[in-house]
Amino acid sequence: MHVIAIASQKGGVGKTTISLNLGLALARAGNRTLIMELDAQGSLGLSLGLADRARPGIAEILTGSETLDAVLTRTRDPQLQVLCVGRVDPTTVSGFEDALSRTGAIQSMLTKLEAEFDIVVVDCPAGLGKVTTRALESATHVMSPLQAEPLALRSVGQILALIDRIRAEKNARLELLGIVLSMFDRQTPASLEVAETLWTKFPDGIIIDTIIPRDETFLEASLRGSPLLLMQKRPPPLARVFDQLASDVLDRIHPQGSTKEEDNAPIPLLL
Repeated sequence: MHVIAIASQKGGVGKTTISLNLGLALARAGNRTLIMELDAQGSLGLSLGLADRARPGIAEILTGSETLDAVLTRTRDPQLQVLCVGRVDPTTVSGFEDALSRTGAIQSMLTKLEAEFDIVVVDCPAGLGKVTTRALESATHVMSPLQAEPLALRSVGQILALIDRIRAEKNARLELLGIVLSMFDRQTPASLEVAETLWTKFPDGIIIDTIIPRDETFLEASLRGSPLLLMQKRPPPLARVFDQLASDVLDRIHPQGSTKEEDNAPIPLLL
């Protein structure tokens, strides 16, 4: 089972949007897929149109009031299921995060899911705190969205440094799938500058080819409580972006004809 953590040092970069739409695209490509939400804010459930903290989920698993099988949510796509964060009271977020960060809590859930899923997409909370760190310690891959704004470039070194440390100390199998440029606006010089910096200054292979544009369609999909592909009978053209992203992800997870030995060397930073 491949476990893909979607993580970023910054908030508001589109992690939940990417997790939701990538998860559906991977399922449509024939993979038994689970989207697992670790963000106490419950953004994934809200993006699916669920009432705030309406359904039990990970919070109830941690307290022992529900079993994992009981809180998995099936979707209209038979290949896709969702595991939401559950009923987390805003006043008890720190306690939830402490429980989720206990050694083995995330890994225990993932171990129980191995026989049922091919891919788990993990929607991590913003920042590189203890929950995200624990997720990376249990993941096989990590993909980091990078907002197409100059200030966002400063955060790249932090996520890459964390990945290197976790690979060296806790999880040698963790691989960087790549950095995906999000909220890209080709009409904005700053966005173009960030894209050029990524493509010219980073080593080959770190930047994923697919780019997620800035588009009001994402907001409309969130308001409707639906992934882009399911918004209407004829999906908007933007939905194809996530089919391409899924293709990029699968190509990196299953490289064709690759004889390259596993590389655990530090990830090169931006010079």
